[in-house]
Amino acid sequence: MKLSEIDYSNNFNDLDIDLKNYINTDNHVVFLDSNLSSILNLDENLNIFEIDINESTKGLETIQKLWSIMFDQSLDRNSKVIGIGGGVLSDLVGFATSTFKRGAKLCLIPSTLLGMVDAAHGGKNGFNNDYGKNQIGTFFIPEKILICSEFLDSLSENELNNGIIESIKAGLLGDRTILDLIYVDNFMKNIDEIIKKSVKVKNSILQNDIEESNERMFLNLGHTIGHLIEKDSDFSVSHGQAVAIGILKGLEIAETKYHLDNNVKHQFEDFLNKKSLKTDYKFSNDINYLKEIISNDKKVSNDVIKFVLIQDIEKPILIDLHINDLLEVLING
Repeated sequence: MKLSEIDYSNNFNDLDIDLKNYINTDNHVVFLDSNLSSILNLDENLNIFEIDINESTKGLETIQKLWSIMFDQSLDRNSKVIGIGGGVLSDLVGFATSTFKRGAKLCLIPSTLLGMVDAAHGGKNGFNNDYGKNQIGTFFIPEKILICSEFLDSLSENELNNGIIESIKAGLLGDRTILDLIYVDNFMKNIDEIIKKSVKVKNSILQNDIEESNERMFLNLGHTIGHLIEKDSDFSVSHGQAVAIGILKGLEIAETKYHLDNNVKHQFEDFLNKKSLKTDYKFSNDINYLKEIISNDKKVSNDVIKFVLIQDIEKPILIDLHINDLLEVLING
């Protein structure tokens, strides 16, 4: 399957030009996260719909709103749907587009670092329900991704930290030079290179396994535990913070199982401390609830989960881990 075409720009003026060149004269809608309307001035002739969106509204009701707009605007399978926002918007617009008349054309413009390095790429999308995050979804590769680094100027330090965790994940999986660019006093001075290298790692994995039958599962490093933390905390813990703890726990397990050099964990832990990110989490729900949540993970079969570890930097591995053994590590250490 063909991966997305990606264009990079450094300012909103160039982004506006790139977007209009992509749309050309085609029928289209632009779904814009309403939080961005004050910082992004797009051509007023574009067919823009502002969407109020966050993790708590990442459900079927919002999908139905998107579908209604697409029908009201008389879109067809050759129309172009553009989503401008963070990972939640990308997931929802991606799902709505993939299922609208069995698929229109999709362009994503990520507004967060998390979206730029991870969420916008690879075609995974979906929405949350009572059984967990993204339990209903599809694989649908965007035709185009436009990445504009000027969005980063408006992000808080917490939001930047959220995204940089995914770049650290990319570095651990496939390119140690990413870690060298991040583990410095100010990683933002290297951000353009970090983004491009992170995307390259993800795409190198995606091109061999779009539908997550094997190698793509490597991209779940830290996410099994991270998603459990998010659900347990009722999403009060951010995605990046939750995944950071998940990665750290995974590195600890890898030290025990594969004698991973403990400097890998120590460098990561030092970075988390420097950024005032937590390195541990105390679960509030009981073990039966946590087991039920993990059991609904898409990577679980017969109470065994495909769990991602690294034997060394750039050497990920999938292991079969019983969910009882994982919960034992998380709850009792």
